[in-house]
Amino acid sequence: MISRVATLRGLLVALIALPVIALSAQESHAEITVQQVKGLTTMGIAPAEIIKAIEREKTVFNLTVQDILGLKKAGVDKKVLSYMLSTPQRFGKKGAKKATATKPTPDKTTAPELTDEERRAEEERMRRDALKMLEEKKRAEQARRKAYAKGVLAKGRALAQEGKFVESIQAYQSFVQQGGFGPDTEEAYLANFGIAEALVKAGLYQSAAKQLVDILLAGPERPFFQSAFEQLRELRKQVNYSPPDLEELTKFFVGKFSQSFQDSYNYVIGEFYYDYNNWSQVLKYLDVVTPRSKDYGKAQYLKGLVEVRNQLYKSAVGSFQKAIVATEENGSDAEVKDLSFLALARIAYEAGDYDAAIYYYRKIPNRSYKRATALYESAWVYFVKGDFSRALGTFHTLHSPYFKHQFYPELWILESTIYMNLCHFKFAEKALQEFRREVLPLGTPLKSFLVKTLRPEEFYVALVSTLEGQKSYGLPSRLIALVMSNVDFYNLYKTVKQIESEQAKIRLSADRLGAFGTELSTKLSDLHAGRVRDIGYKIQQILKASEGNLADYEQKSREIQEDLYNEQLKEEERKLREIAGDGAKAPADTTATGGATAIVGSDSWEWPFEGDYWSDEIGYYRAFVRDQCPNDQDIVE
Repeated sequence: MISRVATLRGLLVALIALPVIALSAQESHAEITVQQVKGLTTMGIAPAEIIKAIEREKTVFNLTVQDILGLKKAGVDKKVLSYMLSTPQRFGKKGAKKATATKPTPDKTTAPELTDEERRAEEERMRRDALKMLEEKKRAEQARRKAYAKGVLAKGRALAQEGKFVESIQAYQSFVQQGGFGPDTEEAYLANFGIAEALVKAGLYQSAAKQLVDILLAGPERPFFQSAFEQLRELRKQVNYSPPDLEELTKFFVGKFSQSFQDSYNYVIGEFYYDYNNWSQVLKYLDVVTPRSKDYGKAQYLKGLVEVRNQLYKSAVGSFQKAIVATEENGSDAEVKDLSFLALARIAYEAGDYDAAIYYYRKIPNRSYKRATALYESAWVYFVKGDFSRALGTFHTLHSPYFKHQFYPELWILESTIYMNLCHFKFAEKALQEFRREVLPLGTPLKSFLVKTLRPEEFYVALVSTLEGQKSYGLPSRLIALVMSNVDFYNLYKTVKQIESEQAKIRLSADRLGAFGTELSTKLSDLHAGRVRDIGYKIQQILKASEGNLADYEQKSREIQEDLYNEQLKEEERKLREIAGDGAKAPADTTATGGATAIVGSDSWEWPFEGDYWSDEIGYYRAFVRDQCPNDQDIVE
């Protein structure tokens, strides 16, 4: 017989799927300093949690007047400050950790006070930078006016503004051809930039991106270097475009441009190297993005990911915290903030600090597209730490219609394991029945699909057909959610759809664009074929992994079923002993009520909740299922 404990351990080994990272125990406990208290306050950590951290470390604070004033200025709660002042009496000197008070470590989240001289220097630096930005805009506008002073170029731009991209490109091409301008002339350069702008206006982003890269590689001394870079960066938000040619940008010196442009430039190059896993170059460029930049939060987040990959976990925590603070201070990308909280939660989980992990998971708001991931991973945390009440409540949330686009096939297995460990055998059996009804039937058609589908292009066609409601490929539609939720797949899918959209537009205008249109069509066709192969391999990879997982889940369901059978035999034996007067009274069977009992948020109202969901209480459900297992002393051998 397989014991309930053995089954639980087996599940943890076979099913744990959080994308987490290892953190040594030595790094998870560190001395609490005055500066760290300020940092935790800035991060929005609750006063009670800060006090718990101080109490756990038994840190003694010998605060000076200057320390106290600094803590108040940083917004530290009065309760925290009062507790810090009481630590010498609470913990004394024996065995206590001495907090750094008079010589604090550098504060990572609160800027130091500036002297008058430093403040004047900073204001002067900002003034010079503003003047430089103004001068850059003036130079760009002068270059634009000079370029469009020629009637044909002005006409090309006007046509692009009207949405007539074909006519615009024709005007630029005619200007170059009729003037006999060579490819390296200033006139050809200006015309090529105009063509790139026309392609952007037409939504032909893939085609425009290559054109803009060519403008950039002409060098920073050319008039539209900065404009081309800014447009290319905007395009990269729309399409997955990171060609090896971008590495050529590293040979240019951009120190003459404003600090804001340098920050943007260095971030994009760092992001480019991240796509190619060149970690040393990533850090080289991200490290010079200044804290005043809108890109600082994103730079710190990517830096944290690099540090994680290189097992620099303590540094990674600091980088993610800086990313959160930066997004709050400058109002930049909220997605970066959510991703940073998610990363901190995963680090805390792997370090064994489950309460901290849950805290960070809860910081991700319901509106975030990462909310489902946060709930799913927090369910695992509750499961691992043995908080079955909240684990079941979170499973209930994930089964709700609000997450019908997600698919977590192992949830019924986890529920059954919890109910079995609490000796609610009917609930455990019901969860297994749901698994057999909703999940188990997917394995056979998936296996058949993988056997008969060989080429990567077929995988993509099958997925698109299934999304459109066709059933000819036999691909289970429920498994599409596993594919669609993969970030790599999503980026590739978005790129393929963009290319297909551009191909349709070019086909309508290919004749009028002549050789240029043929060139665009050929490049798009080659690009489409390559991206379809990439996405096909990704779909195959995801589905093969799903096939293996489903087989594992099926095996676990059999093990749980066997354990249930054995436990039910024991239960019947205990009841017979009770009837014979030979043992303790068996616990009452309360599983026939039709559902568990839940509590919402901090309220005390309870109700049978199976199949009932409130959207504003997502993430706060708890199930109350009492442990019905008899004590060891109650069992008669």
